[in-house]
Parts: sequence; C-alpha cells; structure tokens
Amino acid sequence: MDHLPSLKIIEICKVAPPPPEPSRAAAVPSSLPLTYFDLLWLRFHPIQRLFFYELPSNDVSFVDEIVPKLKTSLSLTLRHYLPLSGNIVWLPQSEVPTIEFVDGDGVSLTVAESGADFYELSGNGFREVSEFHPLVPQLPVSHDRAAVIAVQVTIFQSKGFSIGITNHHAVLDGRTSTSFIKSWAQICMDESAVPIANLMPFYDRSVIDDPKGLAKIYASAWLNQDGPDNRSLNLKLPKTNPRLIRSTFEFTHQNLQKLKQWILKKNGEQMSSFVVATAYLCVCTAKLDGLRDGNLWFGFAADATSRLKPPVPLNYFGNCLVGGVLSFERVELLGENGIALACEQISKVIKNLGGGALEGIENYGTRMSEMTNDYSKAQAISLAGSHRFGVYNVDFGWGKPVKVEIVSAESPLVFSLSDSRNSDVGMEIGVVKEREQMEAFVALFNEGFEAL
Repeated sequence: MDHLPSLKIIEICKVAPPPPEPSRAAAVPSSLPLTYFDLLWLRFHPIQRLFFYELPSNDVSFVDEIVPKLKTSLSLTLRHYLPLSGNIVWLPQSEVPTIEFVDGDGVSLTVAESGADFYELSGNGFREVSEFHPLVPQLPVSHDRAAVIAVQVTIFQSKGFSIGITNHHAVLDGRTSTSFIKSWAQICMDESAVPIANLMPFYDRSVIDDPKGLAKIYASAWLNQDGPDNRSLNLKLPKTNPRLIRSTFEFTHQNLQKLKQWILKKNGEQMSSFVVATAYLCVCTAKLDGLRDGNLWFGFAADATSRLKPPVPLNYFGNCLVGGVLSFERVELLGENGIALACEQISKVIKNLGGGALEGIENYGTRMSEMTNDYSKAQAISLAGSHRFGVYNVDFGWGKPVKVEIVSAESPLVFSLSDSRNSDVGMEIGVVKEREQMEAFVALFNEGFEAL
C-alpha cells in the first residue's frame, strides 16, 4: 500500500470556546456525568465522519477564507456545546466517568493538504479504505483523559476540501453529533446566529431514568475489563484490513417503491423505507454467504428519545439509543419470499422497541466490553448512521456536500446509511468488502431489483 497520496500538515491548533455569555453561563454545564446509554460505548472505537465539499470557485482561498471562517464559527458553536471542548475523566472517588470542561480546554483542529484525487474519493466507485484514514483526525486519548471530538480540514489541489470529524461515542450518538455539525454550519453562514431551537442542546441528565442502576452495572463491566478497578480511558480499536474496498450503493425512490409494492402484495402490509432497505441488504448478504452454518444475525440501533417513558426531548445531549437484534434462518432468506419474511421480522422487532425498550439490557455492558476486546467476534450485520439525519443539508456557506462517508464503518458486516444529495435517491448505503466479495455484492444488489 505504498502508493497512498501524500498528506501535508499545514497546522495543528486548539479551538476554544469564547467566555460564556452571562445569560447562558448556567445553561451550559461544565461537568456532565455519563449515563448508562453513554457508558455502553466507553472504550468503543470513535465515530469518524467525512464531508466532501467542492470549491465554489477558484477565487475562494482555502487558507485565507475557508479555514479562518471554520475556526471562528467552531469556537462560537462550542459556546453552546461546551462539553465538546472538554474531556472524559474517571476520578478515583467517582462511580462513573464524567465529561469535564476547564478553562483552557478546546478542540484539536488539524489543517492539511492532500495529494489524493478529490473526485475519485468523493465518488461512489471502489476506493481503498486506507485512502480515507489520513483525512480523519485521531482522537487525543490517554489512560486518564479522553477528548470528546477532533476536527480536520483538508484541501485537495484546489478542487475541493473535506471536513473530517472524529467523536467519542460515549458522549455523542449520531443524532447529537449531526445536531452539532448542523449548528456549526449554521453559525459559519451567519456568526450572529444561535442554534435553532431543535438543535440547541438539552443538558438535563435527570430525564434519563435509571431505576435498575444500569450506569453502575455498565461501569463495573469496564472496571473489570483487563483487571480490577481499571479506570483507563484508552480506546479499543479494531484491527484494520488494508485489502478492504469501500463503495456506495443507492436505493432510488423508484426501487424502494417497487420493493414496498411487492411486499404489500406478499404480506398485505405497508413497510417503511428503512425496513425494506435493511431486509434487502440482509437477503443480499445471505446470498453472498451462500448456505453456510448458523443463522444470519442482524442488529440495529434505534433512537430511544421518543420510546422512553416519559419521552426525552429530541435535542437531548448524549446517547439515547436502544438496540434491536434478530436472527434469520439462512435457508428462508434464500427462498423466493426471503425479502418479505425479513421485512416481517424486522418490522416486528421495531414495534417491540416501544414498550419494552429497556428490557433485558442489564448484560449489555458486559457484552460491549467483550466485543471491544475482539471486534472480529461480532458476527451480526449492523448499521451505522441513518437516512433521517439529513447530512447532505450541512452547508457551511460554500454549498452542500458532494459526498458524506462514515469512515469508521470499516467492517464487511457494517452498512452505513444516509440520505443522498441526489433527489432521485431515497437512501445511500456505504458498503465495505474485499474486492472479489464487493464485485459479487454489486451483481446481487442490482439483480435483486430486476427480479421483482
């Protein structure tokens, strides 16, 4: 892999929030405990998102115009998102880790220049996963403190630039990190703006009810990982496989409609785009695997804000996810009614997430700590992102992104989901496989729609 394009670091600096406005000082806490929803992800690998933007014209200077605007607006946005400037710490006297902000804290920002081909990287075709690694920053993490986010802005030979954001999953889920990015973009366009009401973070932790003491249970699972009283905040990272290829697949509105109508005939039930798309991906995966032993497992996370009782505000700051897990008999997925059957089962699991959102989650902490010890043991297909986040609307003032990638979704078992820049497309799916498997997957994905 010696042909990777060069990356030149122009600058690494720290962006700090301005002093708080007296009227908001009390509204943005400088310390926040992690809830059980957060603790699940304590040593899990960070989430890395990459936004590609085309330069609107040759007159726009990256170094003199774009970078200063991004820095100033990032600082102004951090005033409302103070915890993002701080660090996770786990003090000896504390049962759970907390996010602490102290004066002088800030977000690490890297400015770089890449020799890579902007249009190839921001396209849908086959691209090596390793080409994306230099474009997303590492999260500054040590045994006793972990940064919450890091940012990198990279220019590509005056064609376009990318904004790479790495965030600690124990502080932000996809909903919260997208709200932050949208607020930053909004303030970049108009520095006098404040985040619109539904993006202004809600910090009150008391809305997360924990009658079962799950926070302590999850914390002790991490304390027992690699020894008694292990308060380390070092992250466990998956091994990388340089042979993997990344590609983007599109569910057009037309294909989603076709699938929905076919399911309606079979099951007599109207299914959502999420259900038909994920069922289709499960069937494609089963066909790619062929008839092998064991069931095909599928797990996905769902936003729990509206599913908890009482519901949690949509702008709640922090993780608020519940998981759905199901297993399919491979032989059934391979049958002619495979997609209809998968839809039925996925739909049932989603309906059950409502009332019993938190049933049986006491042992999730142990499961997560085991998984981070060896990510390759995870045998279930899972999802990253969501087509509802609207990431293609994130405009910092130089136009909407030409492409958004979840760089951290780098396993053949993880599909990443997003909306699309293309108005004909209902959902964009990021897929990672070895080349031969990817070529076979392309064929299966395209043939499936023709067979309907």
